Amino acid sequence: MQTLYDFMSPIARRAVRALAPLALVTLVALGTAVGVYATFRAPAQEHLNRAQAFYQAARQAQARQEASRRIQEQLAEFWAQLPVRKDFPELILAVSDMARKDRLAIPGMNYQFDEVEGDLALQASINFRVAGKYAAIRRFIHRLETASPYLLVEGLDATRQVGTRPASARTSSRTPSTHVVFNVRVVTFLKLELLQAAARA
Repeated sequence: MQTLYDFMSPIARRAVRALAPLALVTLVALGTAVGVYATFRAPAQEHLNRAQAFYQAARQAQARQEASRRIQEQLAEFWAQLPVRKDFPELILAVSDMARKDRLAIPGMNYQFDEVEGDLALQASINFRVAGKYAAIRRFIHRLETASPYLLVEGLDATRQVGTRPASARTSSRTPSTHVVFNVRVVTFLKLELLQAAARA
């Protein structure tokens, strides 16, 4: 059976015989390159994957650490500005002064202290009634809400109080006067003096 080699001219046959070793070397080199690539690529890819996973884990840990540091700084700032229990009477006077500025009446106040879980602070609750015109009470409530970040208006209960006021000089009858009465509950948190003294020491 004749092959392509049998149909070649003598010059072509000599060229094929001369190039055969080079072709063999090329094939061996290609085979070696493929083998080396297959041998080293998988471990290198695995190493790269491990490095990327480690990098991502390190970034997440750093982000968590920075978030924790920011939270600790915010807590320290919050704790430093929190009032102490001995300042509580001043807070009650401040609430009364705010009501007086708006010409509102507060017949009386009662308060109580509750320990917060962890024994780090006290929750102080102030309950009182305030009576007057609705617009004035609204201004008063707004002042309470914006007076301090540690003073929270926790409860409001409004009722309408209808009374009478003197009529004008032209009439002898009395005209109705409508006022609003609010039951207000204000809550704040207080540091214990003992803990503050320990912090200074």
